[in-house]
Amino acid sequence: MFATAPTFAEATTATEAKLRQTMGPDCKIHVHTTLNDALIQTILQVDAYKFRQELRYRREEVIEHSNNPGFILVTAECGGQPLGIVYGYDEPDGGFFLDTLASMVEGRGIGHTLATLIILHAENTAHRHVTLYTEEEDEMGRKLRRFYQKMGFAYLGTDPSKGDVMKLQLTPETTRELYTRYIAGTYAQIPAPIPVPSLN
Repeated sequence: MFATAPTFAEATTATEAKLRQTMGPDCKIHVHTTLNDALIQTILQVDAYKFRQELRYRREEVIEHSNNPGFILVTAECGGQPLGIVYGYDEPDGGFFLDTLASMVEGRGIGHTLATLIILHAENTAHRHVTLYTEEEDEMGRKLRRFYQKMGFAYLGTDPSKGDVMKLQLTPETTRELYTRYIAGTYAQIPAPIPVPSLN
């Protein structure tokens, strides 16, 4: 057990080990600070699969996001198929903005795990807090605000044009707790592999 929060590199290795145990031996984590055409296409495909039309980004918007200072994209894949993505970038006030989080397989903690990983990155790079926009509940009945509140995010109100504003103050204690809960815990091997939806 870490006395303090692990480094982002240590957490990335642990996350990959967790996914290989729970989802399959060919799962991998990749970290990117720039985008190429293949990565842009992956983001757009995951967006199209997971989000309703008005929440999907255009190619130009994704490229614009990647040009922000401190941009980082973390992708998880199994068998060459995207398992989940999370990306964000610096905010002018010293915070980190978690822009997009999506998991192709639900109910296995992948969303919480990837969110924890990028939160650790934010804490490791001396950001004071993480901010994001979400909604109380989506069209599928998923309790999105509650999802982030479980991770310690505070609900600051609803912006009419952006949605629910959530903020997590970063401390070593906060990130250590999230790491312990969502990455370093004991995970039972799933008896049968869970198929990852193909985007091809």
